[in-house]
Amino acid sequence: MSSRALRRAQKELEERQRLEKAAQRIEHDKEEASEEEEEEEEEEATIAHPTTPKPSLFALLGDADGDDEDEPPDAADEAPDEARKADADLPQAPKLSKKSKKKKKKGKGKGKTPELEKTAARSNDLSGLDEIDQALLALNLSANAKSGDRSAQLTSIISGEMQQLYSVLAVDTQHLHAANEMRKLFGRAAVQSGDDDEPRARQRHGQQGGIAAAVAGRNAPGRNLASLGLRRNIFIQGKEEWPRATSGGLGMEVVERRSDGSVEYRFIHNMTYQSVQRQFETCVASMDPERMIHLLHFNPYHISTLLQVSEIAKQQRDNATAGELLERALFSFGRAVHSTFASNLSQGKARLDFRRPENREFWLAVWRYIATLEIRATWRTAFEWAKLLLSMAPEDDPYCIRLLIDQLALRGREPQALVDIAASDHLQRAWKIPPNLAYSVALAHARLKKPEEARKSLRLAIKEYPWIAARICKELEISPIPKSIWGKEPLGDHQELLCQLYVPRAKDLWNTTEATSLLVEVCYSFEEPIDGPETPYWLADINEVDLARHVILSDDRSLLSLLDPRIKAKYTSTSDPLPPDDNINSYSISAGGHGAQNVGGNQAQLLAELERLRQYFSTIDLGEQMNIEGDLTEDELLRALERAGTSYEEFRRNAERVQLLRLRLQDLGVQVIFQGEDDGDREPATDSDG
Repeated sequence: MSSRALRRAQKELEERQRLEKAAQRIEHDKEEASEEEEEEEEEEATIAHPTTPKPSLFALLGDADGDDEDEPPDAADEAPDEARKADADLPQAPKLSKKSKKKKKKGKGKGKTPELEKTAARSNDLSGLDEIDQALLALNLSANAKSGDRSAQLTSIISGEMQQLYSVLAVDTQHLHAANEMRKLFGRAAVQSGDDDEPRARQRHGQQGGIAAAVAGRNAPGRNLASLGLRRNIFIQGKEEWPRATSGGLGMEVVERRSDGSVEYRFIHNMTYQSVQRQFETCVASMDPERMIHLLHFNPYHISTLLQVSEIAKQQRDNATAGELLERALFSFGRAVHSTFASNLSQGKARLDFRRPENREFWLAVWRYIATLEIRATWRTAFEWAKLLLSMAPEDDPYCIRLLIDQLALRGREPQALVDIAASDHLQRAWKIPPNLAYSVALAHARLKKPEEARKSLRLAIKEYPWIAARICKELEISPIPKSIWGKEPLGDHQELLCQLYVPRAKDLWNTTEATSLLVEVCYSFEEPIDGPETPYWLADINEVDLARHVILSDDRSLLSLLDPRIKAKYTSTSDPLPPDDNINSYSISAGGHGAQNVGGNQAQLLAELERLRQYFSTIDLGEQMNIEGDLTEDELLRALERAGTSYEEFRRNAERVQLLRLRLQDLGVQVIFQGEDDGDREPATDSDG
């Protein structure tokens, strides 16, 4: 607990002790006056005093408690005898009898507001707790109330469109674990038997040799990872036979808490991890798989090496080892995530910037893992991972997950989720409706037993993309093909590419009696042949690089010929296919050292990152003590960081990053002047020498 919370708890404890002392004093007075009350009981019942004050919320403690409220707390505690003598000299107000008191209390209870009733009930509930428990409970209730207020304020600010988007992109982390789906499909016994077979399979791998044995190496079965939280990972549950090692310096930090409610994160590499990353680049340049495996042997959770060795195992048709290495990579990512990442991910608010190489490794690992889940036919899990990848950058969608997620949703028996994605106003405006989504939404409505919605959606899809319907009819050998779509073919490589990406994948979804009847019925409902727009609605804003990245990762060589040769020429690395032109390098991996010369990016990118860091530091209120020669203590700094919702490690990294950016910009001819060096303000200003 923070020092501020402890002080607040101590204050509440002292207040409660003061009230208890006052209650004891009042009880003592009541005992002394009990005999007098019994003698004058009948007479006092008929007397009413017009100036008697109304009892306070603490009436259960006694009538004198209202007088104590006007006195300073210290005086009431230090001189109770003097207060009693003063009260004895004053004229005593007539007291009510016990019967009258009971009646009045009963009548008062009927007139209580709901708030007072809740307060009284809560007081009774707290009576069985000691002082510390009561103070902590009160503190927790207060904190929850404030948190609820902040949440309500934030929800009121976020637009309805964004709230709809967050609901669509919300990820259920329970569905990220394939074992949960396997258990649901085949029962708990099947999953347990599979777990029992893993050590024997690992032993066979060791006897046969190969990549699996080389990777396992010094990590014999029986050495567990209990201390590293095998079962608490939000992405992948670890296995007992995996190497016992740390993530090697992989971490995550918050980049920005945006005004729309989303939170941007980024994965980070410390100096040790950067050193291993340089060794990885050396192994890639040598084109020697054995060196790569040897590097993984001593760095078992290095992401780039895991991904590369997984591809080597896949080329050798060792799919089991390839999939396990991908799981190990995602397990390492799961251990490195920020403490708030899981919560924001479950709310659809977590974001990653694709321009950062450290983040792109996560994209690549998830994409390849989805392919592994498809081979295992765990479609529900694959759909949840696809939704996770879409939520990381829904507007950009750099891997074009929207060209695949519809089939995963239908195979995973999530038609309503598919309808919600297609109906999202924000996504429709960001990347329109591609042909695969237009057709699959009709199937989703049909599975939801909404025939009218299914016909309406399919009619719009056929009108916009008639060549898709014609190709589906051809693949399903429907004869005769309806005249409205007969002879319709894609125009150009783009349409042909989209047609081949969808129809071969989804033809079995249409190869049912219900789906085929729906398709034929709607096609025959058109009286005239459908020409379709020359440039469909979605193709007008297509990002060729994103589409090319999707084709390359799909590993279908027949589709590569449909890509633009200029884009294919940029494809040089399987570990980072088609990096964006506005790539943001956090550090250089080409040479040793950690100085300003290793800060990558052009001048505009460096200035943009400097501005982001300025906004980060502006959220930290260090008070009047923050200056160049300030005497800010460590405790004061930690309290300020806690108020800003950040950590000391993140603060230190960003401070070092500012200095590196400043030196790098000076090398580029841009002089960065901190106003704080003159007048105490920390905001940076730039002055270009050019």
